[in-house]
Amino acid sequence: MKEINKLSMVYLLCDCNNFFVSCEKIFRPDLKNRPVAVLSNNDGIVVSRSNETKNLGIAMGSPVFKIQDKINRYKIETFSSNFSLYLNISNRVMLCLESFCQDIEVYSVDEAFLCYRNITEAEAIKTAKKIRACVLKQIGITVGIGVATSKTLAKLANHYAKINSYTGGIFSALSDDKRQKILIESPLKEIWGIGPSSEEKLTNEGFKTAYSLSKADPEVMRKKYNINLSRTINELNGIDCIESIVDSDCQNQIMWSRSFKNRLTKIDDIYEALANYVSCACEKLRSLELYAKKMALFIRTSYFGNAKKYSNEIAICLEYPCSDTRVFASAAKILLDRIFVDGYEYAKAGIILYEFTDSRTFQSDLFNKAPNQSELNKNNNLMNAVDKINKDNKDTIYLGALHSLTKVENKKKDKINKDHFSKRYTASFDELPEVF
Repeated sequence: MKEINKLSMVYLLCDCNNFFVSCEKIFRPDLKNRPVAVLSNNDGIVVSRSNETKNLGIAMGSPVFKIQDKINRYKIETFSSNFSLYLNISNRVMLCLESFCQDIEVYSVDEAFLCYRNITEAEAIKTAKKIRACVLKQIGITVGIGVATSKTLAKLANHYAKINSYTGGIFSALSDDKRQKILIESPLKEIWGIGPSSEEKLTNEGFKTAYSLSKADPEVMRKKYNINLSRTINELNGIDCIESIVDSDCQNQIMWSRSFKNRLTKIDDIYEALANYVSCACEKLRSLELYAKKMALFIRTSYFGNAKKYSNEIAICLEYPCSDTRVFASAAKILLDRIFVDGYEYAKAGIILYEFTDSRTFQSDLFNKAPNQSELNKNNNLMNAVDKINKDNKDTIYLGALHSLTKVENKKKDKINKDHFSKRYTASFDELPEVF
């Protein structure tokens, strides 16, 4: 009898297809097979596209004024970013995934790695099919799933599954022939963690595909580039090297959330927890030498038991890209005040930093005064000094009493273009869907 080969570790990367657009389509069945685009908060650029919109040649990040003729000609349905809705749907998707696997690492609002041990390829694929069917039935979102023994390979497998309809949205790179297949067909830019700068350098050295890079000597590339590229090469060969996403530099969002050991009922206790999450997330942001423009925050009770249930999410857009812990902590206080409801036992809370940039350069408008650059530099120096002191002695310096910063609560929030906002169907009792 043939021995069944069990793998010590298998990753299933579940990634929601066209997530923001998919969230909007849940409540608009009339938009099925129609081109749809979700725009940035001020309706300036395209941040999510349906497949129909992609097929019209509209690229991610396209300025709306440049494609307005196409929007009119092809009757593309446009929506303003509705982060309260998207975050709520994201939480529902993640809860569904948690029902299949307790060892789950959330990478972003629409992606998560499910980690399985001692499992066969057949079992992994069967589980992936069940997950895909469950998310579609319970939430109405289609997910693509990549299966591999490393996270980098799982990302490539996921991308391959999405762009090749014959896969049915699932592709396994567990066998060596399929692993080599996706490596040969994947350009360098599709590799997780290979940015434009690294891609250009590697291309100049003769590397064209993921397959050619996988044949490089990891130790030689570590000395020539850095340890991250060395790890990437090992990952392409199916060797698991990325222990935790939280410690990974390959991020487009930073999420920090925890379940509370004891249920919390007071707003001050929840804020204290959130302030700690903000501090950790901002420290990570600064270590990546990045700035964030937006932050989302969520709180919820336990989904189980007989206690009253409540959950809510909210997001904010800052006036300018920032990495200052004090600014985000103050923003968290403002957001928490808006969604906290007394009388519930809260089980979990979290924050997400996103819309990253490597500089504080931003497009201002006529209604807001440009920030004082000298003051911003001082704030940067202060945060860097805090990080340096805390590097060897954790929490030597930390935030004490936090006060709301008027910049975060600026009236600019009320000036956001809301012409294309959909309802917060699942995040507001006043905007629940009507059934006739």
